[in-house]
Amino acid sequence: MSTPIYLDHNASTPIDPDVLETVIRVSRDSYANPSSVEHSEGSAAARIVETARAQIAAHIKCKETELVFTSGSTEANNLAILGAFPRLQEAGRSHLITSKIEHPSVLACFDHLEGQGARVTRLGVDEGGQISLDELAEALTDDTGLVSIMTANNETGVLQPILQAGKLAEDAGALFHTDFSQASALVPLDLKDSPIHLASFSGHKAYGPKGVGVLYRSIRKPRVSLAPVVFGGGQEKGLRAGTLNTPGIAGLGHAFELISKNIEHDRERISTLRNQLETELKDTLKVQINGNAESRLPNTMSITIDGVVPQALMQKLRDNLCFSASSACATEHVETSHVLIAMFGDTPRARNAFRLGLGRRTLQRDISQVADLVRRAAVELLLLRTAKSNVSNPDRAKMY
Repeated sequence: MSTPIYLDHNASTPIDPDVLETVIRVSRDSYANPSSVEHSEGSAAARIVETARAQIAAHIKCKETELVFTSGSTEANNLAILGAFPRLQEAGRSHLITSKIEHPSVLACFDHLEGQGARVTRLGVDEGGQISLDELAEALTDDTGLVSIMTANNETGVLQPILQAGKLAEDAGALFHTDFSQASALVPLDLKDSPIHLASFSGHKAYGPKGVGVLYRSIRKPRVSLAPVVFGGGQEKGLRAGTLNTPGIAGLGHAFELISKNIEHDRERISTLRNQLETELKDTLKVQINGNAESRLPNTMSITIDGVVPQALMQKLRDNLCFSASSACATEHVETSHVLIAMFGDTPRARNAFRLGLGRRTLQRDISQVADLVRRAAVELLLLRTAKSNVSNPDRAKMY
């Protein structure tokens, strides 16, 4: 059996082979605790951690001391939002703003903080999946402490105007956080003099290892003060207790270094393939593209095929094509995506959306094969649907 074509890079990217070698080498050779700097092996492990910190800082253009290693972007989001709130509440800034399309790890934090006395505003989005800057400006008040808007949506790939949103927040005296995880491998980021005060990143979304991430926390004015959400040792300047994952951190640093070298090439090549796939699907099927086509990640397609249920499509293609019907972080039972509901309401377009996410391993020869696989499976499902509905119209299938 041939290996399925992998178009689920938004859920998780395959680890880069060179990054994997780094993880293996460090796992084998640098087994000491990087906090045990009293001996040479511990000091060597600590140097590996700091090298990775420097690699990441160089890529996103921040200070090394502004980075806190975590177990992933879920923990980074929790540390940013939950960690910032106690100081904000003390300062009388307990009003928080986010959007309705954030990752569950962000939405859950705001749900939790509502029970701790926060007042939360959740911004809607238009049919293109973008927030309104005017709505954000109207929502900001003198007691707003934090705004959290993701850079790129994990289901649609739609990009948000984070620099403009960050500037609005900063001008209002609020901190601005962005979950940058989905954009890490494909969107350049320059945090120097930016209105972004907190940003979350994940290894496995950027051709690095799973189980490792990093939080950027500004130490310039306004200096971000955080309270820890994981307690224990004093690692990461007291902000993240627990023995540092030296191999994972080394892999994360290497992955970000490779992104710096490859990002422009990857963006151009992958977007060309994505656009070709969209064209081929549109030529043979009634396809709707979900999200602003002019402002989205170069690798992502959220599409709805009229009359085709994505779970049935996935079942037909499970041995040939890997893709997602909705967010990979959703529960096992089928629920309409909160992102698509925010865009279209609880409609067939929202219920029947699925995502194709291309990546570095996507090849030119894959494109026509994927288009043909999806077309054949969709036509079969449409014919079956027609037969079950006892619709006697043999010309209908020719439309597809």
